[in-house]
Amino acid sequence: MSPATSRRYSVRFVDWTLYETVVLAEGEDAAIAKAQALYHTDGLSAFTFKTVGDEGWEAEILEDQS
Repeated sequence: MSPATSRRYSVRFVDWTLYETVVLAEGEDAAIAKAQALYHTDGLSAFTFKTVGDEGWEAEILEDQS
């Protein structure tokens, strides 16, 4: 395909990543608070992660900006 017939596309995909950690707590609210504190101090290094799904790929033609 020559550049004269090529068009610009924005191409993207979305995936979902599950982040998880284990904490000791006396209840759900306390567990969430502890996990949030871990995240704020250690970032994602305190969590394991895995991709749990995706929406696939999509492309959208970009209109000429002239």
